[in-house]
Amino acid sequence: MGSSASTIMEVVDHHGSESFDEDMCHRVLKGHFDPELWRVAPKDDAGCVSKRTLLQHLGWPSEVFDGTSGSRDEARAVNDAAEAAVQGTPHFYDLEPKQAREARRASYVNSKKRYIIKVENAGDTDDVPLTFVVWHPNREPRAIYLLFHGGGWVFGDAAGLNDERLEKMANDLDIIVLVPEYRKAPEHPYPAPLDDCEAAAAWVERWSIRFFGLGHVPLLMGGESAGGNLCASVLLRRATYLKKPKAWYMGKMPWVFANLVYGIYDVNGTPSVERFGDRRLVETTKDLQYFGDCYCPDVAKRATPDVSPLKAHLDEMKNLPPAAFTVGTDDALIDDTILMFDKWREAGLEATLDVWPEGPHGVGHFGVHATTKLGLACRKKVHQRIKEFLEEFIMRNRARKSAVPVPEPPEEYWRSKRRRSSDA
Repeated sequence: MGSSASTIMEVVDHHGSESFDEDMCHRVLKGHFDPELWRVAPKDDAGCVSKRTLLQHLGWPSEVFDGTSGSRDEARAVNDAAEAAVQGTPHFYDLEPKQAREARRASYVNSKKRYIIKVENAGDTDDVPLTFVVWHPNREPRAIYLLFHGGGWVFGDAAGLNDERLEKMANDLDIIVLVPEYRKAPEHPYPAPLDDCEAAAAWVERWSIRFFGLGHVPLLMGGESAGGNLCASVLLRRATYLKKPKAWYMGKMPWVFANLVYGIYDVNGTPSVERFGDRRLVETTKDLQYFGDCYCPDVAKRATPDVSPLKAHLDEMKNLPPAAFTVGTDDALIDDTILMFDKWREAGLEATLDVWPEGPHGVGHFGVHATTKLGLACRKKVHQRIKEFLEEFIMRNRARKSAVPVPEPPEEYWRSKRRRSSDA
């Protein structure tokens, strides 16, 4: 795909024809035309492919066409009502960070199943204190999932923001879900939030499997919105760190899967961000610019992969894990996701892409489409992507002694863990 991928989707979606011959596909898809896919694509008696085939090639899930995600008219009506409801209310950039945080916290629903752990030995130097919120499944865990929450790097919390959804995710997939607290901008701009998230990843790599008393289970990483940015940047950092002689994993990437949900991967803005304008559907163009200014005031640094993972060179990405990308067509960040997916594939990595028509920012996870047919279908698909990967990964590694090497922690670690447990 490319910088105009979302525009091409619109062109195909609104095209008057329901079938496309090879010449028309060339003209509509332009540089995105794939001769091999054209060769194997199902065709009618006239040698044409259907509009559905083209849209699925561009990332639209099958649920859009089989009715599972509800009608598009229903989704549009929900979006229209949401936009009408927020007219006259403050934008994110109108609020002080404290106000934005308090406003978001007013909507929190707290899970009774979550619990909190505090560690003093996060980071590669084992000296970073961090807090994690944890959801443990009812059955034996088969993976650990480190998730970075969203909120434009400015607001959001590990506890309360996504409690019910993450409790269900833990049980649906039989995974331990870990969400770290990280420092927020603008009080703590880049690199503070990213440093905290990398420290969390280092702790999970070195200690989490033994901390939870598990056998060898795979490590998954994910991020939503600004958390997607942090997830991709952490993976790039870990891929670099783990090449160093002092690294525990001897160059082997312990993270085996990434779940990247409607992330922001170019803090300077992609074409879809610039086009979105003042539409009041979660985030406007100016809101996203405000978040970028809070997170990384140094504009020059936004062109670095550490801030904008979309700027990574392909050779920096070659050790990254397979990934699932999710976004909606009515999200200002649609091009961020599509371009990052493209880059993942260009680097020779496995990746899937699900683009949900009429889906705004947060589709299936928060906001107006958290519980609609569209939102529930989206969330189910996200779970399905993780489940399918896990089942294949576990089957593939069943004959091996372990999925990833796990270092033996020193006895002092266990003494400190027992002290923390007795203090609680």
